[in-house]
Amino acid sequence: MTKIAVSSGDPAGIGPDICIKAFGNKKILSYKPIVFGNIDLFVERAKQINQEINIREYKGEEEDSISNDFLWMVDKPIGVDISSSKPNPKSADYIINIFEESVNKTISKEFDAIVTCPINKEIINEGGIPFTGHTEELAKLGKTNKVVMMLANQKIKVALASTHIPLNEVSDFINKGHIEEVVEIIHTSLRDYWNANDPLIKVLGINPHAGDGGYIGKEEKEVISPALQNLKEKGIHTIGPISADTAFIEKDGTKKADAFLAMFHDQGLPVIKTMGFGETVNITLGLPFIRTSVDHGTAYDKAGLGSADESSLIAAMEMAFSMSKKI
Repeated sequence: MTKIAVSSGDPAGIGPDICIKAFGNKKILSYKPIVFGNIDLFVERAKQINQEINIREYKGEEEDSISNDFLWMVDKPIGVDISSSKPNPKSADYIINIFEESVNKTISKEFDAIVTCPINKEIINEGGIPFTGHTEELAKLGKTNKVVMMLANQKIKVALASTHIPLNEVSDFINKGHIEEVVEIIHTSLRDYWNANDPLIKVLGINPHAGDGGYIGKEEKEVISPALQNLKEKGIHTIGPISADTAFIEKDGTKKADAFLAMFHDQGLPVIKTMGFGETVNITLGLPFIRTSVDHGTAYDKAGLGSADESSLIAAMEMAFSMSKKI
């Protein structure tokens, strides 16, 4: 039986709510979720959202001893009073602590995968901890030089060549070697986790109309196209650079992309979130372990009300479970 670590995210957001709704109702699951968080906070939040839960503290039990009758938790102190919907920078240490411990225990093979609930980068930085995002910190913890952020649902997979950097830095960030490495990681992951024998990766341009032959920017001509040519010589099936305004339109009768590679965050993610918000999973490729996440933020305005939708968390758990079965 697969054990999956769950980092419950910002305690003032909907992370605790969706964990309670997803795992606290005695569902028969194909995997064993172990939630990293504060037990007292979860008990109080369950009362707020009118959910009955029976929490059992996890202390390294084997899978056979983990009953579906309980919400199993690694109990961590917060050290500050937390109210739902009221983010507190003083909770930054707690948020980072549960994240890092859940990752480290996954690296050590105590867990088969990790799923992360939403955090707020601004709150963590205001709390005195420099933090760019989950993806970047996962790379550091996993001692991995290159990782790739991908969002996936039943309809489409979209990966990013750059993640959380200002738009005016994207062009300098993306170079030929980087494109090649990112596509190779995507290619390997599609084969390993999704059984794609000869995956097709469609690569977007960075400029309008993919540069229009160099008249609207030269990145496609000087960086992306040469990188794709090198990849084709290695037997990796790519098409591009494609204009972003038409790249996602695929006609019947043509080979569908196994994944798309967007050049920057808001070039690709609005498309996939429009196509399947709440069903989309954030996946970090290239790590020495499996990590998935929800596709939404902390949603402070919904915390403690019982209206938060747990479907993306369930989708992330199912994806992590499926991926863990492939290795």
